[in-house]
Amino acid sequence: MRCNNCKVDIGNSNICPLCHEIINKDNVTEIKCEYPPKREKRPLPLIISPRNIYLIIAVFISLISIIVCYVNHSTALWCWFIVPLLAYGYLLIGNTIFSNTEIGTKIFLQGTCLISLCYIYEAIFKTQVATGYCLPIIISAMIIVCGSMLILFYKHNRTLFVSCNLISVLGFIPIILYACNVTSILIPAIISAAIGGFTLICGIAFGLTKLKEQFEKVFHI
Repeated sequence: MRCNNCKVDIGNSNICPLCHEIINKDNVTEIKCEYPPKREKRPLPLIISPRNIYLIIAVFISLISIIVCYVNHSTALWCWFIVPLLAYGYLLIGNTIFSNTEIGTKIFLQGTCLISLCYIYEAIFKTQVATGYCLPIIISAMIIVCGSMLILFYKHNRTLFVSCNLISVLGFIPIILYACNVTSILIPAIISAAIGGFTLICGIAFGLTKLKEQFEKVFHI
């Protein structure tokens, strides 16, 4: 029962503990205990997720390729081309597609993995394209994708201001490597620096206040 004066549950008592009025039929309200309908049993989540299925398949393919490569005494060691590619696929599925990580972090991880793959393949196949071409191209793509995401989702995900500006700074790495004589390829380095500089200037010019707020939240300044 509930006292009409105090609106409190008095249970089976005939005196309200707050106003100390004697409860009768005129100043009491019956409480109906209406419980929500019983929920149907939800199916249990799959023990083997798509990520685990891919991992099992990737490990199997990797082992087979390594065994075949070394049994045949292959000089190219093509198995080490397949293994990093499968590892990248696992990262793509686990940390990008089925992940709630912030968009900027996903872009950075994907770009870092692609650059790492390029250097692995350069070491295997003895090429000279990773630093001169792959690095500036991948960084430029990272900046363009992050900038596009910022334009589309800045109202819903303002942490992209920080990510986009930090990724834009990476655009100057290829031109720095060229200045240090690490690479002799100039055009991709200039393009990467131009894209990074333009995005950085736009990010600071149009979102300086929001950028300060996000830096304070992220770095607790």
